[in-house]
Amino acid sequence: MRFEYLTTFVPVAYEKEESGRWLFKEVRPPRKPLIESLTDNPEYAHHMNRLGSEGWELVNAQPLLRGVWNAPGYGGIGYSLTAGYYLFWKRAVE
Repeated sequence: MRFEYLTTFVPVAYEKEESGRWLFKEVRPPRKPLIESLTDNPEYAHHMNRLGSEGWELVNAQPLLRGVWNAPGYGGIGYSLTAGYYLFWKRAVE
């Protein structure tokens, strides 16, 4: 039996965090993911259902991480965020 493979990407959205006012307003690096960007997203559900109806089977999901650096002074903080997920699919080829 032979298979064909497909890889798709699903991004994760994050809340914007702001502090201060007017001239002193600062946008902070994101930290809190919007879970609804995956669970309540009709485009995401349509994507999954379409591939399933075309015979694709989800084999694996791999997070794609990105580094975030927040350096307001000498005590900078670096951390990683999940930018999204790579979805790996396969289906049988006749």
